[in-house]
Amino acid sequence: MSFFQDACGVSIGQGTFNAVTGNQINHFYKEMAQQKKEHTIYDEFYRIKLGAVHRIRDIHCENYPRQWDVGIREQWEERRFRVDRTICAAKIRGEQASGFTVVSYSGPEKDEAWKEDFQRFSKATNTTKMQLFGINRSSVPLLIFHGELLPLDHFWHSLGWFGRGYARTLASRIWKCNDSEMWIDPEQGTIIRGMEGPDRSRFQLSFAAVETLASSAELLLDEDVCFRYLSRRFPLVKEFDRDIIDMLHYTSEIVEEKSPILNQPYILSSKGDSIIAVGNSSWIGGGCIADRVIMPDGRTRFTLTDKPSVLVLCSDTFGAHAECAWLSQASGIFNRLGISLNDHPSSHKLILPSIWLGGSIKDSLQRSEGPPIYFFLHSLPVEDGSVVPTHNWSYDEDGETPIPHHLCKYLGLPTELGQTQTRLEYPPSKTYRWPSKMYETIHKWQTARGFDPTTTDFAQYLGYSIYEVQLARFEELGAGPSESVECCGKSMQ
Repeated sequence: MSFFQDACGVSIGQGTFNAVTGNQINHFYKEMAQQKKEHTIYDEFYRIKLGAVHRIRDIHCENYPRQWDVGIREQWEERRFRVDRTICAAKIRGEQASGFTVVSYSGPEKDEAWKEDFQRFSKATNTTKMQLFGINRSSVPLLIFHGELLPLDHFWHSLGWFGRGYARTLASRIWKCNDSEMWIDPEQGTIIRGMEGPDRSRFQLSFAAVETLASSAELLLDEDVCFRYLSRRFPLVKEFDRDIIDMLHYTSEIVEEKSPILNQPYILSSKGDSIIAVGNSSWIGGGCIADRVIMPDGRTRFTLTDKPSVLVLCSDTFGAHAECAWLSQASGIFNRLGISLNDHPSSHKLILPSIWLGGSIKDSLQRSEGPPIYFFLHSLPVEDGSVVPTHNWSYDEDGETPIPHHLCKYLGLPTELGQTQTRLEYPPSKTYRWPSKMYETIHKWQTARGFDPTTTDFAQYLGYSIYEVQLARFEELGAGPSESVECCGKSMQ
């Protein structure tokens, strides 16, 4: 081996060496293949040391349930890892960018959770998601995202009605994610989807007919800009405009009180507690009646079945969309009565009465062997302020020929509701008030959508029934309507 004697600093790659010593030739073969490191997806991102991360502000911390959190652990989804995630705003040493968003992981399954989140965000291909900048795979693994991002939750309570509806639609309808995954990139002025952050929002309404939305922070934060965008961006679609009114309806103040005056929705004036408008209503049935049909004249028809002979009926003021029906035509009703939007419309109340009927019907062999029997129900107010439902039984689908009184008794059919054969009850009614600003907003929305808010055209376009103006009673208050209107109903005390 004299060939290598006294050698130093020798680097051998590949080669063949011959050493001649006397009459002997020794051949040495040396081959060292250079091992190349395999390139992985992790190499596509900057590797950031823990010491280079300067945490500035905590944004959100999610802790997994511990052993003593028995009740919480039972609700914890099995797919969730036992990991604590902490999200904070930070600066990175040596980087010129103004700020970053850093997610750190700790806990028994921190590595599994880190890897799952990495796989999710390393494949982001557009600007609507958090953009991954760097990683750290130490004992405290990190994911570092571009930009100092702000969670939607921090702005939720300062958003207007349209801003909240816009945010919910973007999350649930467009991106199909939770509100907690919505973030604002203030530098770009956009809304993006990202890690689960804080979520204290309770607003569940969105616009079902909307298929696409711009992810703009200005639309979210500026109510006027959002109003103009939504009212001009989308064509007339009944479902969309219904959702808008429904969203505004949820600004109401709701109380429960006894009010068995009508079984129909009605508007109570702030002056003298007098009814100024009445809406349509119907009934819901159960037990031995089924197949509800709303008749053109407002009656509700049911078909008698062979189920156990229990009669159950309740007023269906909510199924008639009474709240949204009123809001979509309130400006028109106020105009007919000479009420200005400057006259504090918030003092007017919508009353949704609740009436319940229950009892039993006698079994009758003669009834079961005959043709189908129909039950028709409506109600008429009486002078003492109570409501007595009126009804009739008939073999006709239109109810034009009632079954005679004596035959009803023979068939075991009740002829008087609310008397001995049934029970009549008045659970607390619901009373709604809305702020004056909400009425003004709907007035403005109708104009932006091309409707005359002094009419009920908008409500008719939405397919809602029109409230009947109770003019005679209103005139007793000393208020003159803007035009002569025939009284459409009887005034109630």
